[in-house]
Amino acid sequence: MERAEGTTEARPTDPGERTLFDQAWSELDDALASSGPDDATEVARRRWFDLVAGPVPHRATALRRLPPDVLGERPLLALLAGHDDPTELPHRIGGLRRVGETAEVLGDRGRELRRIDRAIMLADQSQAHLALGRSQSAAAAARGAATELEQLSAADVRNIDTVGGLHAQAGISLLYTGNSAEALTAFERGLAHAHPLSGGPALGNVVMLALLHARNGNGGEAREHIRTARSSAPRLRHDDAMLLSVAEAILALDDLDQDAAREHLADAAVDLRTTPHWMPYVVTAASLELVAGHPGRGLAHLDQSMAARGTEGRAAAVRAALAPARSVLELALGHPEAAEAVLERDAGEVDRRIGSARTQLWLGRHGAALQQLRPLGDGVLSTRRRAEAVALEAAALLRFSDEDRARSVIDHLGAIVERSGLLLAPALLPAADVARVTHALAALGYGETLALDRVVALVHPTGPEVTLTPRETAVLATLMRHSSHSAIAEELTVSVNTVKSQLRSVYRKLRVSTRDEAIAIAVDRNLFVERE
Repeated sequence: MERAEGTTEARPTDPGERTLFDQAWSELDDALASSGPDDATEVARRRWFDLVAGPVPHRATALRRLPPDVLGERPLLALLAGHDDPTELPHRIGGLRRVGETAEVLGDRGRELRRIDRAIMLADQSQAHLALGRSQSAAAAARGAATELEQLSAADVRNIDTVGGLHAQAGISLLYTGNSAEALTAFERGLAHAHPLSGGPALGNVVMLALLHARNGNGGEAREHIRTARSSAPRLRHDDAMLLSVAEAILALDDLDQDAAREHLADAAVDLRTTPHWMPYVVTAASLELVAGHPGRGLAHLDQSMAARGTEGRAAAVRAALAPARSVLELALGHPEAAEAVLERDAGEVDRRIGSARTQLWLGRHGAALQQLRPLGDGVLSTRRRAEAVALEAAALLRFSDEDRARSVIDHLGAIVERSGLLLAPALLPAADVARVTHALAALGYGETLALDRVVALVHPTGPEVTLTPRETAVLATLMRHSSHSAIAEELTVSVNTVKSQLRSVYRKLRVSTRDEAIAIAVDRNLFVERE
């Protein structure tokens, strides 16, 4: 496939976006020249996102000529003057400086600030913290901005573009710090404030809702938001267009349509060094490599992207967000220990349990897989995670279970996939289980409504190579017919102690602890076939 990394060159300047940027700065400069800094501050409140949409240092000359005491009395203008060009890597240093300056202003209890000014400063602070890898500080600042936005005066609410854009900015910081429920609330509130919807910064709420629903596996909602965003603005801002393309690529991957996903990602021109939206892009690009049969490329892409982000790429929230994809890629490469280590170190509880269940099933430990999934039964999961959990449960039960229990779980899985279109969920099962699960789905009639022929195994290895001695193979084969040590010893004409010793060796090699799990692995890996 063409490498998705080829789209990560420096961000091109969109003519329409550049026009808005130039217009906003011309308006601010005119206000400074004719009316003074107070009117310029009003322009900043009204057109904040247009003013920071390009290389601020190239246009802030007049602003920076203002006397220090004038800027000091107008923190919004001071914040604007301190912005750096986001396409230059040192902009994070400027972000650190802005964090310190705005923290001092916000912490001055004797200073009166309009709530919209506080919201702008807190939202900007949250983005700076995010780029610096300070997840907790970013989330705290975003929550502060959201609180201010809910208490705006009627006059400030009329700044529709700025208010809507601030909701989106706060939601982005919350989403990328692992607080997706709060992010969803922020985006929905931004959408409510922006009614009727325009094509300005407030549209970012619709775009982020499309991305969030696609990520969560809610394909219908995601497609509706994508249609709304594309029909609401004849010309989308760069980040909005990029994120919609990523959302469309996610939906295509859920349908296991790698060609469509590749086309959508090719449309998502993005500079991974500087965009705050790098995580959804790199996870989608890595998933595309997995679906295309190149898990090694996908893992390399994740690692390189994390390294390019410096401190931010090492943040706990970032590692947690990337852990599910990393663990699947490691497993597809035949590294169960690495997959488990990633989950234990980085993942949240839900992702850890689902990923660990997948690893245990890959190793043939269906009992251990079910044990990992059991606590999730009554939990609140996204559609995607529920589909993955039910697919894993179905696969485990189809190995050894009563037919009625397995049938009900398969029916549940079919209903989820039928409504969500998440064909990717069963495709992430270990290779030996994919055929069993799709056959069981077809037997219940889901072959008529689901494109089950597209569901091919993405996690191909069935486990590490196991070599058994002839005596161990004989004991294992007899274990299928007899559960007691004495019966096995009698059939093989050996002592009970010999049987116990041989079984301990077999269990150790297969990395299992029960008879059922040993038999399951033996059947899946054809261990009863005589080897050359």
